[in-house]
Amino acid sequence: MPISKPFVIATEGQTIDGRNISKEWIQQMAAHYDPKVYTAVANLEHYLSMSPDSQFSANGTVLKLSTQDAVILGDKKLQLLGVVDASEAVVAMQKVGKKLFASMEVSPNFINKGIAYLTGLAFTDKPASLGTEPMKFSAGKDNIYSFNAEIELEFEKEEAQPSAGESLFSKVKQLLGVKGKNDEARFADIGQAVEAVAVSQKELLEKFTTATTELKEANSKIAALTTAAEKDRGEFVALKQQLDATAGSTTARPDATGASDKSHAKTDC
Repeated sequence: MPISKPFVIATEGQTIDGRNISKEWIQQMAAHYDPKVYTAVANLEHYLSMSPDSQFSANGTVLKLSTQDAVILGDKKLQLLGVVDASEAVVAMQKVGKKLFASMEVSPNFINKGIAYLTGLAFTDKPASLGTEPMKFSAGKDNIYSFNAEIELEFEKEEAQPSAGESLFSKVKQLLGVKGKNDEARFADIGQAVEAVAVSQKELLEKFTTATTELKEANSKIAALTTAAEKDRGEFVALKQQLDATAGSTTARPDATGASDKSHAKTDC
């Protein structure tokens, strides 16, 4: 849940309904508040439903309290400020102008210790105390936004460590040489760079596709040549076997003796 910046939840002195918030109460609540001892739960209009699905279920918790001096209608007053871990529901309400302010729930003699203690905090449209404020929140690491009476979103500058995304963006800007350019020029350069990368990747993909096709065609030709070579070899072997069989069955011509008389012996020179 979003954690608020300190905002005023009460001011010492008379309330609009005739009650009184003493300076001692504010001092004691700020000095002794500890969520580990007792956590003040935020609610709507001082009503806390037992159902977790109800709109009136818990809407956050108070994390810590502090004080500040202020001048109200010409008089110096002590104010109590709270930091709230607020629910998204109450944040959404304040964005549209609902339940903008806080109203305290105080135990004047907390567990018989003789001190005032904040036991709850209600978000309301009609605060009793003077000087109460809408919540303020940190919007990421770059900006601070607050809900004012007109529900305008205000941005304040603050120093912050760059996020991983910002660091990467800075490196991209350096690579593209766009440091110091305005946003429009910077994003135009980045857009051109992205387009160039996309074109180069498209060309690379087309080359890869062509090479793959050529490789398949070459493999097909090699397979055809291999088949033809095997066929030729088979035909050659068959022919050789046929010739060998024919030469073995033919009667050899008799040796010449040099005379017509067969009685002469063969000359062996």
